[in-house]
Amino acid sequence: MAGKDRGSRVETHGTHSIAADTIGSGATFNLQQTPRRRLLEVLPLFVAVAVAGYAALAWPGGPQSQYHLFYGSLGAGFVSAVAYAVRGKGWLLLTLALGCSLLGLGLFGSTARNGEVPVEIDVRGAQPLRGSQAGHLTLVMPAPKSGDVRDRLRLALTISDDDPFTPTCIHKTTATLTATTPGVTPSSRRVAADSVVDLDLGGHRGEVTVAFALHTEPNCVMRLAKVKGTLHNR
Repeated sequence: MAGKDRGSRVETHGTHSIAADTIGSGATFNLQQTPRRRLLEVLPLFVAVAVAGYAALAWPGGPQSQYHLFYGSLGAGFVSAVAYAVRGKGWLLLTLALGCSLLGLGLFGSTARNGEVPVEIDVRGAQPLRGSQAGHLTLVMPAPKSGDVRDRLRLALTISDDDPFTPTCIHKTTATLTATTPGVTPSSRRVAADSVVDLDLGGHRGEVTVAFALHTEPNCVMRLAKVKGTLHNR
């Protein structure tokens, strides 16, 4: 009877191992290699998901525009990884999937080290500011975290009328900003009511203070309505 059973043959090697199962005369399945092969197929997808997870946990903030290359690279890596997992072959897809995901990781790391970081600016002093008096405020940027230290501080200032229903004094109003922290330049600058000022921190890594002095007509009552701070590199 054994001689007649030529349609099904199972070979084993060692204990609890199945090397090959031959069914009929043409189909052969290597069962030992199947899990290993499947792991290779989904590995690029695991890498893309891991990079996305790391970025979500370590997100440094700042404007979305500085992450466009990261988004593009990681997106291309994810799409290529899915395509490779579905097809189960293709060295070009495998290379593209892993390469784009790792490039995205590098771009994210570069942005985290050098990208723009928003910072809080504490405005100290009494408002509103009257043109008939010397109007002075102090702008304070707290010491940034070690990972947020940058070369420069950009200040976006908006001075507005305290009472929007009175004749506007915005076009008559300017302000002088004076850096009181040693090493910060320019040391003094006169700006319009709606301005952006870029300060070189000169390697300073701690708190930064800037004196704000208002200049306007005696009958004008103004307010420093908004101050936005951004740390960035050259």
